[in-house]
Formats: sequence, structure tokens, C-alpha cells
Amino acid sequence: MLNSAAGLPGKTPMDPCAGSVSGALQEAIAELSKISDGDRLVKVLRSVKRYMTTENGSAPDQDKAEFRRTHYTPFLRFLVGQMGPQWAALLTSERMELWDSFFLEGPADQAFLVLMDSLGHTGPSICRDRCAHVLERFLQREALADVIWEVCRQQLEATPTPVLHEAILGRICSLPDHVANCLQKHTKPFFYPKNYYPCVAGSILRVLRMVSDSLRDGKGCSISFVSQVLGKVCMQGRQKELLSVLVPHLITLVQSDCIWQRICWRLVESVPDRWMEPVVTGFVQIAQGSSALSILLGDVVLKNKKAEFLLTQKMLFLQYGLKKGELQSILGYISMDNSRRLLLVKILRQLLEVWSSGSVVKHSPRAQLLHVSRSILICLSLLNKEEIESCRTDLLFALTSGTRFYLDSSLPNNRYLGMVVAECISQHIDSEGAKLSFQYEEDEEIKELKSLLSPPCVCSSDLGDRVKVPLESSPSKVSLPRNDVKPEESSKSEHRSDSELDSDDDLTPYDMSGDTELKNCNAPAYIRDCMEVLLSDDIDKVEVAMTSLATLIRGNVAATKEVSVELSKILLHLDDRPGIENFPQLRHGALVAVTVVDPVPVSQYLTGEFYSLNYSLRQRMDILDVLASAAKDLSELVTTGKAVAHNLRSASKLRNTEAPVDWRKVVEERIESKTRRFAKGSSVAAPVSAPNSFHPVAGHFFFPLIQNFDRPVVTFDLMGEDCLVLGRMVHTLGILMHLAIHATVAPQMGKALLEFVWVLRYHNDSFVRQGLLFCVSTVLLSVPWERLMTDMVEEILETQRWLADVTEKDPDDDCRRIALNGLLLMEKMRKNLQGKS
Repeated sequence: MLNSAAGLPGKTPMDPCAGSVSGALQEAIAELSKISDGDRLVKVLRSVKRYMTTENGSAPDQDKAEFRRTHYTPFLRFLVGQMGPQWAALLTSERMELWDSFFLEGPADQAFLVLMDSLGHTGPSICRDRCAHVLERFLQREALADVIWEVCRQQLEATPTPVLHEAILGRICSLPDHVANCLQKHTKPFFYPKNYYPCVAGSILRVLRMVSDSLRDGKGCSISFVSQVLGKVCMQGRQKELLSVLVPHLITLVQSDCIWQRICWRLVESVPDRWMEPVVTGFVQIAQGSSALSILLGDVVLKNKKAEFLLTQKMLFLQYGLKKGELQSILGYISMDNSRRLLLVKILRQLLEVWSSGSVVKHSPRAQLLHVSRSILICLSLLNKEEIESCRTDLLFALTSGTRFYLDSSLPNNRYLGMVVAECISQHIDSEGAKLSFQYEEDEEIKELKSLLSPPCVCSSDLGDRVKVPLESSPSKVSLPRNDVKPEESSKSEHRSDSELDSDDDLTPYDMSGDTELKNCNAPAYIRDCMEVLLSDDIDKVEVAMTSLATLIRGNVAATKEVSVELSKILLHLDDRPGIENFPQLRHGALVAVTVVDPVPVSQYLTGEFYSLNYSLRQRMDILDVLASAAKDLSELVTTGKAVAHNLRSASKLRNTEAPVDWRKVVEERIESKTRRFAKGSSVAAPVSAPNSFHPVAGHFFFPLIQNFDRPVVTFDLMGEDCLVLGRMVHTLGILMHLAIHATVAPQMGKALLEFVWVLRYHNDSFVRQGLLFCVSTVLLSVPWERLMTDMVEEILETQRWLADVTEKDPDDDCRRIALNGLLLMEKMRKNLQGKS
């Protein structure tokens, strides 16, 4: 047990002769835990402060380094734990400054984590209020830049700590949300997003200045963490607050210094691919003009595949919400450098191909047609004669074949749009010859389109030369030193360690194939106990609970319905535990069981979570599997004749106890039971028809799953790169439609499913198209043909034409086969209907 030195004259607990840093701190903590004198409290705290200051009387540098490395964070947590009514009474306003200084003057990254964690783990109290106050002062002193710089410095070390860095990244980027959850109505204005994220932008600029100074001194540095902060903040939708402060300063700094140019370009290039889109989009929206965009992005469109896809494909073809100035910025940026102009020619060819497509003209919204037309005219204004001549064939094809689709349109605005673009194309094909001319009334939109041929932001060559830097200062040659590990040394050490092991190859292994592992814990008997076990870290208990959970759910229907949604939430978020055999199958079985027991609320929860944020693709596909399996189980819950007979006998006995006994009936039943018959027909009772349990809840499974498929989600792009999940969802919808055969809601489901199929019928992925064709077949089988030909005759005829087109032209063999089966099914059902009539 530690002895306090408080009573010894001339010797304090932190006296250098008291021993090591660890021992001295233990003595100080032991005294601080039971202290009741304010003056003594201040004296002990100042004795610990020796390890943090550089003033006279401070501890040796070796001890200070040990304190910062090992003891600083535990001591801060101790201070937070002790801050309560007693310490608040002992520490006056001047003395409280000493308590605050431990957080404001030590290693910034450790202090920041302790303050953030303390807010989350402390309820409404004096301690929470004090931590919020110190955190506000911490941010106002621009200490957030020190946190980011410390992480950047640690990433160059031989053994970085990515888990710690990820924790710091999450707390920096989501600090307003975290603080608001803790303080709620007592949140201070400084923590509001409109005030906090400009502070983050200032911290980023300060860190970049440190990077610039380090590069000028010939020292290595890493800015990947700065790029992660930039990317994650933009991913959370805070581009405006962050970039409105960051972009103007970066433009000013980059224009005057080639080192700053290299830093800025590396900052954008190092953004992780999953966060590249909001960063690039934010730069396009905030930066004014193509020259500013070129200064900020450099050649990122050539060096980063994600950025190339965003700037040359997604923003130009898959989206149509960009303003005219933003389109001019993107295309002007691509045209400002000779190495990027090849992309501009490629973009124009693709735009002409899209513009000339009859299907695009017929099925695309007018906003998208206007977006493509604007892009074409901007490209024409940026290309020179030689580049336009190289696209002459594509221009002629668009003029001769594409224009007629617009002229044949029934919408006047689309016809005028085609006339304007055709006139501009003919003007650029042959500027000196006869030009194509149409008669129409010019409105503001047409004038704006024609003005794009000479945009005010066209970049001259001298501006492009001013933006460029010499070849030797290209950002691709910036070398940030790293501590590389030599593979030869690691392989040698592994070989040496393996050779030193004893070999057991000469021993005959014992046959243990029939052995089973004994568990020391019993299976929980109640649903709520299972839920508590699932949230624990005891692997053995979790495994036993998971093994019996599905049976327990189906055997305790009433108890399960009380906590069905909460149990589903726990199971859905339960991570795969190593050491638990068949964990995915057990979790799937439990989710299916709880969905079958309480289908309406659980299906509503699962379908709602399918489109929520922060779910992995694996979890979303698990939701689809659970819905399909649960629907199948519900549709098979048919009571057999034997069970029905048993229930009838039980009911008969119950009635007999309440009514007078008929002695003749009792005698007849006894004679019948004693009589032996050698031929009585089949002894197996035929199944008794019963209602399909899935039919009443089919709509709860189906409609929430189909209605939000085209809604954009930050972490989930169902209509884009996540086409695998889209294909699984399409097949799940087909399964639900098939299981709803003869249900009252089946016609409404069939109509909605045909509309869904019609929207996605030209999807590029063959797996998705196979699912769509499967859905058509399930609609034909599940909805009566009479209803199809009365309520959905137009949809059926259009679907029939599409199936015929797929049978002839689809490149996938399975798609052609499924489409042919659908056509044959339609013909067979039509003949059956004619035969009945």
C-alpha cells in the first residue's frame, strides 16, 4: 500500500527523490482522491504540472517525455472523474484555471480525445459543464490544428496507430453532432455547425502552413490525414461551411507559390475514393470559374480514376442538377491543359452519342436533355478547328440522325431545343458554308443556350500558362518520406523463427472427429435474457444463446412480440463473432423467426433500414434474404388435417365439460374405439385448407421495399455502382410477388412491379435484367389473366413488346431464354382465357 508523504516536512509527493514518475504520480493520485484542503489541492496539482512546463523547477526532459507518453491520458481521466461538487468548492475561479491548463497545455491529441469521451460518458453534472467549457476554450485557441498536425507526424513513425487516428478523425468531423447529443438544449453557439466547421477550415490552413514550412526546411511530412478530414467533413454535407473558408485562401496561396501548388494538389489527390465525390463537387460549386478549379485540382482528373469518373461521366451524364456556370467550370478546367484536352474530345463524342439517341429523347426528362445540350455547346466553344474536325463524323451523325428525334417530339420545348443545337452544330461543321436555320421564337432559354458558344469564362492560353508550373515542380514528383519495412528482413526473421520450432510430424494424431465441445453455460430461458447475452462479450454465452434463439422465439410468441423490433435491431447489427460456428446461419435463422412471429412491425423496420445510412452492402443483402425467407415460411404455415382434428377433439372435450353428457354418444364412441377394421381406406388425413399467413402482410414486405429504390443515399448508390444489391432486391421482389399468388393485394403489387420493371428495363447489368424478367414472369403467374387484361392492358402490351425485343437483341443468353419463356407463358394464358370464353 502506498504511503503518503504529505506529513513529512520538506518533502512533497512529487519531490524528485520520491522515486520514478509512475510512483510519484501514484502518490499524488492517492492524496488527491481524499483531499479536502483547497490550498493543498493546488499544491499537489502544481507538483504534477512540473511534467508539462518548461519553467524553472520543471522535471527532467526524460521524465516529461515519459509522462506525456504514458501517464498523461490516465491522469486527465482521473481529473475528470474527480471533478464534482467537492472539487468545485475547493477550486476558485483562479484555481480552476490550473485544472483547465492540464487540458490546454499538454499533448493536444490526447487532451482532445479525453474531453470528447468525457462528454459522452458524463451525464448532466458539474463535470460535464466543465469539460464543455474547456473544450470550447481548446477549440478557440486553435488547438485543433495541433491535433491534426500531431496525427500527421505520427503517420510517419514506424508503428502508426490507425485505430487511434480513426477515432480522432471521427470526433473531429462529427463534433457538433456528438456535443449536441450530450448537451442537447445547453449546447453553446460555438459548437453549432455554422461556427465549428469554419474553425476546422482555419485549422486545416494552419496545418498546411506547417507542411509548407517543413518542406522548405527539407523535412518529410504526410498530409493524408488532412485529406481524410477534408473528405469526411464534405461527405457529411458540410462542404459549404468548410470550403467557403478554405477555397479562397488556397487560391491566393497557390497562385503565388509552387510549393503551395504541390501541397494543394496532393491534398486533393490523397482524399480517399469513398469521399472524393463530395470534395470534387464542393470545389466545383465553391470555386468561381475554370481557372480557379484548375488551380485547386491540377491534373487530378488524369491521376485519380474516381475523380476522372466524376468529372467526365457522373456530373455530365448521370446527373443533371449542375448550373450553367458549374458546367462551364468543369469543361473549361478540362480544356486548360493540353494533356487534359484529349478528355474534352472524348466527352464531346459521348455527349453527341447520348444526344442523338432516340430512346434518350423519348424517355429522359427535359432537364436532362437541356443539361446534355448545354454541355455540347460548351464543348464546341472550347475546342479548336483541328479538334472539331476530328469529331466531324460524330457531328454529322448527330445532325442527320439525332435532330429528327427532336423534331418528331410532341413537346414544343424539345423541338426548339433540337433546332438550336442542330443550328450550332452545323455552324461548327462548316463555318463558311451554308448553315442550317429553323424558324422559332427566341425566349430566354434559347438566348442562354446560344450564349454558351462564346462563354465569358473561356480560358485564354496566357491564363493557362500562368496556372501551370514547371515540369520539375509537378506534384507527381513530391516525395513524402515513409518508413518502409524491408521485406528481406521480415522474411528472414520468419524463416528463423520457424526453424527454431520443434517438429511434431513423427507423432500420430489422435482421432477427435467425433468429439464435441462442452459448454459451461446453459441456454437462456427468456427472450430478454437472450438479448442481454447478445450484447455481452462472453463468446461462449453468445454461442449458446444464438444456437437456441430461433427455437426460443418460435416457442414464445407473446414474449417475442413485446421486443420484436428491438431484438431485430440487435441481430441486424450483431457482428460476426470469431469462434462461433455457423454464426451467419444462426443469425439469419433468428431474424427469420422473429419476422415470422411478428411480421408487420419487423418487416417495416427491416425495409426502412434497407435504405438507411451507414449500412454495409452485406447487411442490406442480409435484409433481403431475411424478407424472402420469412415470406416463404409464412406462406407455408398451413395447418394439417391431423392438427386440425386434434384441435377439434380438444374443443369437443372442452364443450363436453360444460354441456350435459349424452350416454348414447359415449357408448357409440367406445364401441367405435374397440372395433377392429381391416379395410377402412387411407389412414392419412388429407391436408385441410387454411388461410395463407403471408397474404395479409404481403404489402408490408413489398411496397416499402419498392418505393424508395431511386432515392439517393450518401453511403449507398443503388442505381449506380451498387448494382449487385439492386439485382438481389429485384429478385427478392419477384419472390414476394410469387408468394402473394391469389392474395387480395396481388393486383396492386403486380401493377407496381411492372412499373418498376419498366423504369429499369434497359439496365446495363445482366444480373439486374434477369431479375426484371423473372419479376415479369411472377406477375403473370400471380395475378389472374382477367385482371391483367382489364386493369393493366397497356402495361402488358408494352411488356410483351419489350420481351420480344429482349429475345432478339439482348447480349445475355439467360436474359433471352427467360424473355422467351415469358412470351410463351403470355401466349398460353391468352389461349386458356379464349378457351374458357
